[in-house]
Amino acid sequence: MFTWLPKFELYLGDRYMGCIRKKWTWFKPQYTIDCSGWQVQGSFLEWDYSIVDARGALVAKIGKEIWNWTDTYVLNVADPQNALLVLMFTLAVDAEKCSRN
Repeated sequence: MFTWLPKFELYLGDRYMGCIRKKWTWFKPQYTIDCSGWQVQGSFLEWDYSIVDARGALVAKIGKEIWNWTDTYVLNVADPQNALLVLMFTLAVDAEKCSRN
């Protein structure tokens, strides 16, 4: 299907986990992750992201290290049970950024 903004569906094996959708914004990228109710706010340069849950509690902070030959991200996840979903989000955002170039 055609979508105006990037959308990624997340699967764990055959099980559908949810969808990441990019919101339309002027300067800072924002995403929603519908499987968890998380909101994502990115920095202007799209190197750092904060993920919060519906209550506003911090789920994870994601930061891109700039002094590497390849794209390298540091993931700080509050609850280890959310680590896989945070990693899926990070890979989806990186893929979206690379597809623009």
